[in-house]
Amino acid sequence: MIKKAWTAYAALLTVAVVAGEVANLSAGGTVDFRTMANWAVTAVLLIATWGYALQRPFGSQRYWSGASWVVLGASLITIVPAALAGSTALIMVAVLLPLVVPALYAMFRYAYRSPQVWAARTRDDVSLKD
Repeated sequence: MIKKAWTAYAALLTVAVVAGEVANLSAGGTVDFRTMANWAVTAVLLIATWGYALQRPFGSQRYWSGASWVVLGASLITIVPAALAGSTALIMVAVLLPLVVPALYAMFRYAYRSPQVWAARTRDDVSLKD
């Protein structure tokens, strides 16, 4: 049951992110360094959310431990200017933040609280060496 809920959440979040970026680009949005950095951070967050939802290892646990802090830091850094940009932007942050917090939670759980995921990777690595 919980795996299905996380998988549905990951799918909906992925669709929402892709649809939002397509709409932004269709409306004449520019692709600059900040946009590409945002895409990279978002991709890392989505991959971690999918990894947690599917209970499958992508990369190494060490990578996800560091990446979770980078994504959290980048998220906090982008929230501050958005929240200070005015009441409309603050409302947007207030609406979107609860949708993203579960993904941040999933990323933390994936990096630090999913030994069953990383134990499978370790078993696979050992069997490849034999």
